[in-house]
Amino acid sequence: MIALGFALAVGLPLFVLFASIVWPEPIPPDQTVAAIRERVEAERRREIDRLGRRRLDY
Repeated sequence: MIALGFALAVGLPLFVLFASIVWPEPIPPDQTVAAIRERVEAERRREIDRLGRRRLDY
């Protein structure tokens, strides 16, 4: 009975720690690489339309 208690006292927290490290966190759709890239490109297109030329730092 003591071994079962020890296994629960040590094993359960280790399992929770392992699961929290390994479990994938869902990424919001607006924070994906593709969504960020699309926002940056849209901003660049708006700036080109507004200024009629590209900025030199791109």
